[in-house]
Amino acid sequence: MTSALPVSRIGFGCYRVDDQAPGHREALERALAGGCSLIDTSTNYTDGASERLVGAVLQDLGRRDPARRARTIVVSKIGYVQGRNLALAMEREGAGRPFPEVVRYTDGCWHCIHPEFLQDQLARSLERLQSESLDVCLLHNPEYFLSDATKGGLHGAGDDGLPAIRDEFYRRLKEAFAFLEERARVGVIRQYGVSSNTAVLSPEAPEATSVSRMLEAAQAAGGAGHHFRVLQVPMNLFESGAALTRNTGPGEGQTALEAAAAAGLTVLINRPLNAFVGGRLMRLADFAVPPQEARLEDVMAGLRALEAEHTARFSGDLSAEGQEAAAQLFQLTAQVAGLAKEIDDRLHWEQIAGQYFIPRVNMLVASLARALTPGREADWRAWWDRCVPLIGNLTREIGRRAAQKNRGPARAIASTLDPALPDARRSEPLSRKALWVLTSTPGVSCVLLGMRRREYVEDALPVLGWEPHPDPLAVYRRFRELPA
Repeated sequence: MTSALPVSRIGFGCYRVDDQAPGHREALERALAGGCSLIDTSTNYTDGASERLVGAVLQDLGRRDPARRARTIVVSKIGYVQGRNLALAMEREGAGRPFPEVVRYTDGCWHCIHPEFLQDQLARSLERLQSESLDVCLLHNPEYFLSDATKGGLHGAGDDGLPAIRDEFYRRLKEAFAFLEERARVGVIRQYGVSSNTAVLSPEAPEATSVSRMLEAAQAAGGAGHHFRVLQVPMNLFESGAALTRNTGPGEGQTALEAAAAAGLTVLINRPLNAFVGGRLMRLADFAVPPQEARLEDVMAGLRALEAEHTARFSGDLSAEGQEAAAQLFQLTAQVAGLAKEIDDRLHWEQIAGQYFIPRVNMLVASLARALTPGREADWRAWWDRCVPLIGNLTREIGRRAAQKNRGPARAIASTLDPALPDARRSEPLSRKALWVLTSTPGVSCVLLGMRRREYVEDALPVLGWEPHPDPLAVYRRFRELPA
């Protein structure tokens, strides 16, 4: 068998990074310079822009420091059919050449691990990464098949319903592994594996996957010398199934980490600071509350005044499409301001701002600029330049209020965690303490942290030099015993 990968204890997670954000590139370069030696991305992250950023950074690193480039491990994942891939899949269906065995989970999210799809996606991935080979190729959440097959329940399926569904799942896994074995044989990939959110669940859960059955599928596909060498699972202080839940191996008597360690697998941990607790997402980090720059009421009064000015000065210079875009723009700012009291915390606001509010503002502004009567562009741009600071104040004030809401949960988490830490570590930021426990856990090779900002990188790097926590499993048990 191929040996485990030599990786740093913290790796750079590339979810939500792209090649159009200079700060993302700076963060990745700083992480590599600071000792991170593993980069984890995926074909569906920012619709391919994540892989393009990784490719560009590594090309430059290879020119400047070939030795460090050679030590950097790149992991990418295949499975999701979204964005451009979804458009491609639909185009192929229309032409009578559909990808086989596609799971149509939702209208906007399909999934596939069939060799024909893997072949297509691996070629596209390597092109974006500007590389002839990939260190690690993972199947990205293949349990979508199980989720789809069981989401309507198993009523009427008979006693063999779930076992039969699972047998079909591992058959598909074996076929995918056989393709990846062939790619490994010719040097296109070095190793492969699975990224599964459900390899940490109780074995009774319909969506649960088994590390030992994955290994059996790999042996059936590639023999004793198979190249299935990497497992990626979620884990954090609250979600510790990988370390505590016995769900795999002989008699389902091993945890995912124990089974992986017995097989010599490299184990990557994702979601180290984002925990699902009681049905909501909780950020395991301290959020600094910045000083107030502007009162929300004043910001909205300013935007209403600019809206009235826009109507008076420009409505006659806009097409019907432009007038609709203007109305939607100001409705959007009012809607977001109204959400200020309902936003749970800073993480919740970052999701709304990054995935909805800011992209929507940019789209509407672009529509407005296109819809203007020729000759009015300069006047309109001057008006918009006065809007921008107010919209910036709006986003910062909502973020400030959201950060205030994080203080209570962060203090509660620290009060549970600190008694299980040495005195010297109790004053560290919550994020570092949570990462330290994970990097100290037996069987964990590398903890993947989303570090799209340089400050996130600087916060995490000191942990690389810390000695391991003496008893991380006791920490997980402490959190597991908390009342619901």
